[in-house]
Amino acid sequence: MKDVVRQFAAITVIRRQLVRELPPGVGSGSVLLSALAYCSESRLGELGDYLALDRSVVSRQVAHLEQQGAVVRRPNPADQRSSLVKVTPHGLSLVDELVRAHADLIGSVTADWAPEDLSALASLLARLGDDLSRRACGGTSRGDARARPLAL
Repeated sequence: MKDVVRQFAAITVIRRQLVRELPPGVGSGSVLLSALAYCSESRLGELGDYLALDRSVVSRQVAHLEQQGAVVRRPNPADQRSSLVKVTPHGLSLVDELVRAHADLIGSVTADWAPEDLSALASLLARLGDDLSRRACGGTSRGDARARPLAL
């Protein structure tokens, strides 16, 4: 098990390095931006719950993405105390760019892998994601990991 933990720690370091190479102003908000692109218009609290982030973190990231023109915020007509956030066309183009950059990277480092190895990796990562989600959500899964947005 220690080997698995070491590998995830190494991947975390590499991911942080990759975030530094993202388009200016997106970095720390890339996961939130991807989730919004997947979930459509959402309340800040829903985003926080979905991503397991504190509301203050979500609020800061949304404000930053809003300044970049990647998202827009509007009052929630059903509850004036909250607001709804959605991705702009510019934000969607950033998500496309992020997905492309990550796919290019993963594709280049796994170019010599057999298709069945890539399939096994995807399947095991999805299983791990589902199991971690189930544990984080008190025994209920937040959904099939294969259907969740790319965590960029």
